Amino acid sequence: MKIPFCSLVLTLAAILGTRTLAADAPKVLFEDKFSDHLGDGWQWIRERPDAWRFENGALVIDTLPGSYWETQNNSQNTLLRPAPVSPKDGFIVEVLLESQPKGQYEHAGLICYFDGLNTICYNNESVDGKPYICMAAEQDGKPVYNGPYKESPQGAAWLRLVIRGSRVTGQFRSSESDPWQTVGERTLPTSTKDLMIGIHSGYGMEKPQRQARFRNFRILSASE
Repeated sequence: MKIPFCSLVLTLAAILGTRTLAADAPKVLFEDKFSDHLGDGWQWIRERPDAWRFENGALVIDTLPGSYWETQNNSQNTLLRPAPVSPKDGFIVEVLLESQPKGQYEHAGLICYFDGLNTICYNNESVDGKPYICMAAEQDGKPVYNGPYKESPQGAAWLRLVIRGSRVTGQFRSSESDPWQTVGERTLPTSTKDLMIGIHSGYGMEKPQRQARFRNFRILSASE
């Protein structure tokens, strides 16, 4: 059977296009769906075992008091793991977050962490009664810059940090089919300590009123 030339060209283009997309897809360096247990390599900072659990395929963390803002350094149930590669090699951190912060500055999200005074926090956060996606960086306990804000989408949101060299870019989207929206870019703090990445929450109540639900944590390669 003869295949028309134009059909052959389209077929080859489709095959090559699929291979190109597959080749260009970022490599998965680590993945934890948070469905019913924690994968290897995680560590808690100021763990409160009574305030986190697995529920309906998500890691649920009660929003407790504390934060990493300025010199406070007292956030509870921060979950961290070592960065899989150096920032100069580049990597991407993503998580699906469902939270409804209500109190002023109540928050949950992703974190780049050297220690409690050198961080970048990328949160769904309540500011003046409205939820925003926002980004804050600190060097030696001093805020480098706080903001900008973008209004949070309804329901769950994907949060994403792209780390390349000394730059960290925060993005979000409502679903995996939506394009990423950029919130802002910050300079990674300088430190002699190793970079760790993970999730956190804070500015809640001692008797928790709300929770943050995390799913599908993953780290992808992001080399130039």
